[in-house]
Amino acid sequence: MLTWFKQRTRVLRTSAMRLALRYALLQVGVLALALLALFWTTYRYVQLDIEASLSHELASLRELPQPLLLERVQALAAHMQGTQRLRDYVLLTADGVQIGSPIEAWPEGLPTDGRVHQIVLHFTDSALDRDEDAKLPAIASVLPDGSRLLIAQEAGHLEDMRDVLPWVALALLLLAAGLSLALGLALGRRWLGRVEEINHTTAAIMQGALGARVGLSERDDEFDVLARHLNAMLERIEQAVNGMREVSDNVAHDLRKPLSRLKTRLELALRDAGTPEDDRRVMQAAIADADELMRSFEVMLAIARLEAGSAIPAPEPFDLSPLLRRIADLYADEAEAAARPFTVEIADDLPVSGSAPLLAQAFANLLDNAMLHTAAEVAIAVRVYRDDAHAVIEVIDHGAGIPADLHARMTERFSRGDAARTLPGSGLGLALVRAVVAAHHGAMALAATPGGGLTARLRLPLREA
Repeated sequence: MLTWFKQRTRVLRTSAMRLALRYALLQVGVLALALLALFWTTYRYVQLDIEASLSHELASLRELPQPLLLERVQALAAHMQGTQRLRDYVLLTADGVQIGSPIEAWPEGLPTDGRVHQIVLHFTDSALDRDEDAKLPAIASVLPDGSRLLIAQEAGHLEDMRDVLPWVALALLLLAAGLSLALGLALGRRWLGRVEEINHTTAAIMQGALGARVGLSERDDEFDVLARHLNAMLERIEQAVNGMREVSDNVAHDLRKPLSRLKTRLELALRDAGTPEDDRRVMQAAIADADELMRSFEVMLAIARLEAGSAIPAPEPFDLSPLLRRIADLYADEAEAAARPFTVEIADDLPVSGSAPLLAQAFANLLDNAMLHTAAEVAIAVRVYRDDAHAVIEVIDHGAGIPADLHARMTERFSRGDAARTLPGSGLGLALVRAVVAAHHGAMALAATPGGGLTARLRLPLREA
């Protein structure tokens, strides 16, 4: 019972319920004004119709000669006996004889000006078992012979409708208010349910369930739009947290070897006293190990920042072609000095938006990997071309290649092939390339080169003109 009461109280405090109450009051107010205008219009229409009808009948009876008028009034009175009369006719002759409807006496205070007035008449009619006062619209006039004629309009269908109309208006107002409140209650419960779902998801995430997501409905309403945005944000947060965990694991495992090597060298230098030249060689080796560690940390920090932001904070427009051509020329000179086949094909006019230094570093990493992990006589080719709305960068070698099932793993941090274990490096080069390309909303893929070898392919979106 307490839970039910709390739930209802929360529904009443929802924005939907408050909004429904406001609109209910506004709707009831507008409807009340509309019904008031309708009632006033109907009332005036009935009044004007009665006044016009009474004035017309009074004018018609005044035109009759006195004997014919007496007969007419008597006939009308006789015709109304025993029926529910709609009009009452009273003729008071000059000598005080009253003819017509059964009213006790000529009403005092009724003007005989030929205009309609509201006046109280007392009726006594045994045939209709009637003994009552009634306030009716009546018109009276003095005839040329000194007699007075009175015509009163009793309640008919129009008058009944006028009396019933306020109750109908009240019922409509109550119905409109009830429907508005019911709609607000339904919306409040629906909105509260969706908000509770978001609350449960956030509570689960706070307890460590980073994979929890807000459910979507089939209505595709504003809550679903909000849920999709929240889920996208949660996906980014989970990726960032997992990236931090992965970096921590990688630091704990993959940097243990250079740290141990550095520690061993220093311990040996302290234990075994050598010549100054020996000490110098030990310190130089230690400095080299420290430099390698610093470079690894810097690369891991760069990857973490890129993956956390997944986009360049302040992208700048530039042409990719001259940037890649300058870097390729540097490596072409190195390849020429080593008698390595090296070909370059770079298309012109490739406008992109992003960070030129980061893209230059990513391109250089691909060339470094190709030259470091292949024999000196292995040919390397660079192809850069336009493919629809993308710029495609390919670094192609014809070396031993990498098994297809290891292509995806090679872009992870500290991943190295078996043949590269004895070569210098930390296994962060391709991971950095992947992070840079992703930050530029592009994609990276490794594929086998036809005839043997490895092809690293980058796709970057071109800047719209």
